[in-house]
Amino acid sequence: MQATQQPDPSAATSSAPSLLREAFHDLHGARLHGFALLLTLGDRRRAAGLATGALSAASADLATLRHPERAAAWLRAHVVRRAGRRVPDLPVADRIAGLADLEVSSAALAGLAALDVRGRAAVIATHVERLDRRDVATIVGQDGQRLERLVQRSIERYLAGHGAVAGDAPPSGPIAERVRAASARVMA
Repeated sequence: MQATQQPDPSAATSSAPSLLREAFHDLHGARLHGFALLLTLGDRRRAAGLATGALSAASADLATLRHPERAAAWLRAHVVRRAGRRVPDLPVADRIAGLADLEVSSAALAGLAALDVRGRAAVIATHVERLDRRDVATIVGQDGQRLERLVQRSIERYLAGHGAVAGDAPPSGPIAERVRAASARVMA
């Protein structure tokens, strides 16, 4: 008498974490990479490393990162912590090329470069990605009035840096429009 072959239940469960990890990467990968590109001012290699590192770190604890927005904030906070304070030297032309897919102008790059890492993260998360304030607080490690001051101060610095390159011409493009709209809301 031959034993009937039963499907191995561990085979199905061993592929589940892999499928979950792939879905997580598909859901968060592209936007996280865009965030990292803006944060690193177009440094493609560094942005890719930061995004990959955050996704890898998250893979170890996917069960606690099930809520998409909270996971997005956790991933970005990881990127910000690992980004460091100093911006490595990279020619402006390479930075602009690194940000070309995001349609970032040289004036917008100058505005972002006028900010420190935390200020850049706050502006990107708040006005480009339009994340909830709770998530922005997680990303930059500040909340309440400290967060509001950081965002307001960062917008002012962004606009000053942008204006230094653009001259008196008003900034244009999708990022500038979002920053202008946000600034109007904050100042109202």
